[in-house]
Amino acid sequence: MPISEEDRRQIEKLRELVKDELTPYYDTDYNMLRWLQGHDYNFDIIVPKLRNHLLFRKCHWDLDTMADRPRNHPIHSHWKSGLTGPSGVRDNVIVNIEQTGGNDYWGMLQTYSISEILEARVHDLESMLRAVMELEKQTDEQCSVMYFMDLTGLRFDRKVTTLISGALASISAFMAEHYVEMVHTFVLVNVPAFIQAIWTMARPLLPAKTKNKVNILGGNWREEVLKYAAPEVLPAFWNFDGEAEPFSADLERAVPFPESKYYRGKIGDDAELFIVPAGKAASFDVFVEEGQPLEWTIDADGNFAFCIYRLAEDAELPLDQLERAYPKFSKIPGPTTVPLVDSIKKPKPGIYRFWFSNEHAWLHTLKIRHSIRPPRLAD
Repeated sequence: MPISEEDRRQIEKLRELVKDELTPYYDTDYNMLRWLQGHDYNFDIIVPKLRNHLLFRKCHWDLDTMADRPRNHPIHSHWKSGLTGPSGVRDNVIVNIEQTGGNDYWGMLQTYSISEILEARVHDLESMLRAVMELEKQTDEQCSVMYFMDLTGLRFDRKVTTLISGALASISAFMAEHYVEMVHTFVLVNVPAFIQAIWTMARPLLPAKTKNKVNILGGNWREEVLKYAAPEVLPAFWNFDGEAEPFSADLERAVPFPESKYYRGKIGDDAELFIVPAGKAASFDVFVEEGQPLEWTIDADGNFAFCIYRLAEDAELPLDQLERAYPKFSKIPGPTTVPLVDSIKKPKPGIYRFWFSNEHAWLHTLKIRHSIRPPRLAD
């Protein structure tokens, strides 16, 4: 369906309001339209959220070019790509297969920090967005992703309940925050008998619009899925044993993370303590000289938000107007199992602000243990 004249006016209004952060790559009518639709055309909500995303795109992860880079993070050897192509049944829909039951999310979180997991995941999300944008160029119509979630192998145990209320809820919120209206429908297949218990736990943790997009298929799901997508874009491992039809998409199976690779270390003895009171945010600064890398290890005893900003040289700008050297994460679940270990190899020289928020907490005082190179400046 073509964009209406009223939507075009709204798109141009939004484009004008965020023009300073908007890049040529991301600047399409349909990307703007998704933000309008996702937040009910409420500009008071849309503009700060979209600016937040556009600043995220410009951080050192460089989202505009991420889909051009190899999919070669070590996590990708376990969490396999599921993008298979256009539905072939539903117009303007790209199919993605998530091996929800087979993916070893628990092992992943015992091996890698949440920041590394999100960086690996963003590569796939940007690849989905690229596929959607390319299909929109071909059709001149709005397109989206149909997200199949294969629950084969899912177990109802302590690990699953911990994941649902912690890391997976954070990843889902991150997707909803930054990839607004990119997913058209979530289709759950091969669901276990305990799906109602899982859904009862997960539903309150999901964004409102996400809840309404979930379709749970029944025992006859192998036939039902053909109403959503052609067998050519659905995985061959959905066929019954010994049969080669009807499904034929060649997807690799998920691979568990070996327990021998689980993180067993601890933060160094040189780590400093940084306290963030309940309901507050706090920060400290680091000065980076020309040619000097910025490196950090961060461990926390509770949930927190995190970002690294580069301070302006000529003025003390508000926090939300500062250049983001590193993505802003609205919620990193804690206590951290694996410390956040990362670096910016070639940062611009200047002062960098490490910002932490404990604003969600009513009582808990957040304790951050960190090792930063170069060291933080004295208060």
